[in-house]
Formats: sequence, C-alpha cells, structure tokens
Amino acid sequence: MSKKYKYVFFDLDGTISNSYEGIANSLDATFAHFGVSVDRALYRRYIGPPLSDTFRLYFKTPEKVNEVVKWFRDNYVKGDIFRNPVYEGIPQVMAELKRRGYTLCVASCKKQEEAEMLMKHFGIDGYLTYVSGLTYGVREQKAEILAFGMQKVGATSENSVMVGDTIYDITGAKSVGVDCILCKWGFADEKALAMKVAYTAEKPADLLTFLE
Repeated sequence: MSKKYKYVFFDLDGTISNSYEGIANSLDATFAHFGVSVDRALYRRYIGPPLSDTFRLYFKTPEKVNEVVKWFRDNYVKGDIFRNPVYEGIPQVMAELKRRGYTLCVASCKKQEEAEMLMKHFGIDGYLTYVSGLTYGVREQKAEILAFGMQKVGATSENSVMVGDTIYDITGAKSVGVDCILCKWGFADEKALAMKVAYTAEKPADLLTFLE
C-alpha cells in the first residue's frame, strides 16, 4: 500500500466505464426533441462535466436548462444508461487495491442515485465504501462531490487521490488539495494531458504500479 494515500476516489464515466454510446444516444434524442442541431464530434467533451454546464451552451435561461436536463435524465434512465460497459480490468484492479488496504470510493457527476445503481448493476459495489454523486442545487461540481465523499469517509487531502480522465477531475481534485491520476483510456483530451498530475495511467492495470 502506498505510504501517501489511503483513499482512492474513482470518477465513473470514462474511468470505470465507457459511457459514450449511452450518453451520445441520449444527447441525440435531447437535441432533436428541442430542435437544436449539434455536431456529434463535440459529444466527447460533454462526458465529464455536469449536464447543466453542457446545456448552458445551447439554451439561454436557467429554467430552460433545467427543463432540458430533466428531459435528458428521463430519457437516459429508460435504457441508454445501461449502454455503459465497464472497462476491461477495472473490477480486478479494484479487488486488488482493496486487498492492499485502500478504501475505494466513487466521485461522479452522475446523479447520486444513478451512480449508486450503476455500481450495483456492474457488480463492483462490494469494492466500494462510498459513492458520492451529483445532487442538483446541493452538489453539482466535481470539487463539491469529491469533498462530500471525503467528508463521508473521513479522508483528508493528504491521504486521498482522485482517479479520472478529464480536466474536470484534475481541476476538481486540485480545488480540494487532492492529487489526481489521469486515465488515458477514457475521454482525456489535449488540455487534460497537458496538466500536471501525480501519475498518468495508460491502462487500468497501471494503477497497481503506482498504488503499490
């Protein structure tokens, strides 16, 4: 076990599972429903931040953004949410990290109940001590979600590390003084790859090298 870290917080989309197909399908349906034309090539950058941040780019008022977010959520949970396969090696890595004595948690911008449900659906909830997700009007940004999870399990910025694939994971962790491991198998872009992180993992098994 690493002498520095005790708590490992995993992002969900693009870190634990490849959620592109499900989210892209629901974005297609949402934009079509509201009569907005969006280049599908942009979708990868919308996996990671809160949905409200994405829809503010296309809808002007907070009320309309809330309406669009709700429509997306209602459509997503009907089936697209399960088009979300776990990356190969993630369950094995979690099992080994737990065996080594780490406390594993999730910090995700998916809604709290959706994140909890998916961990059970994937069969990896048994490796996790806590799942911290988004609650609208309470915790929406990655830093808030991570900080809440840390509080729940008694973690500190010194003994915690965030594992994620986007700039939102890196900046969210930095905001609460937590180191970040960047996962290149997810949706990391040039901005994320250019940022300073504690470690860059090419594949899930690399986490076992860094977190000895």
